[in-house]
Amino acid sequence: MLTSLLPGFRHLRTPFALGVLCAFQIWILVGDYVPSRSEAQGFIERIYALGDVAGRAAVAAAISFLLYLVGDIARLSSTQMMNILARLRLPEIAPHRCSTLSARSAYELREFASTAFTKRGDASSASDASDLADKMMMEFTEVRMRLIAEHLDVYMEHDRYDAEADFRMNIGFYLVPLWPIIAWYWTPWLLLGIFAPIVLFGNGLRARRDANEILVQAIVSGIVTSRFYREEADRDFLPSTGNVSITRRPSTR
Repeated sequence: MLTSLLPGFRHLRTPFALGVLCAFQIWILVGDYVPSRSEAQGFIERIYALGDVAGRAAVAAAISFLLYLVGDIARLSSTQMMNILARLRLPEIAPHRCSTLSARSAYELREFASTAFTKRGDASSASDASDLADKMMMEFTEVRMRLIAEHLDVYMEHDRYDAEADFRMNIGFYLVPLWPIIAWYWTPWLLLGIFAPIVLFGNGLRARRDANEILVQAIVSGIVTSRFYREEADRDFLPSTGNVSITRRPSTR
């Protein structure tokens, strides 16, 4: 039962934490303009009255649901965050640290991609293998679906790293504006706290690389078959008629 609940909790955790974080930052900025219960009038007064009618438990549930919705709307995928970093030219400063695939995994994927050409008798160039490896990386979402259907234990390990990466990268990303806001209202020394979300974001990127490494190993070890790899390996082969042997058509490469 706990095993079945954990994946759902992992995916619930990130939107809720983001909602709380965004609400806290908004409260710091506009909290002084929200009237107290004794000063409230009109719509705000009716909100306070509704809380009295519904009770504290219902109010807490409603606020929690609202925070979840806010966090789910604000949530960014790793691709979106990496695109933002690319526009800021941060990957140019530390390209290996800003990559979602480790150097070892990228090398293994390229080496595996090169075998698609040698198996049919063609010698692949570095660009051919690199292009095929990039296509297989685009297939990671499909690989996840195949792992769910065929190798749930491998998928669960990948999902654990993936959920950790999603949580840390999003929290780290949205924590960055918090420290300048607090420093503005309190003391400039708190700007030093901006290193905390940077480290947290880096830890999230490391977890993302670990999650993608599982997908790469699933492809390289043959646990799942890449559609792009199979299409490239079989591109110049045609089955012969009447027997199980195969013949090779002259390559057009």
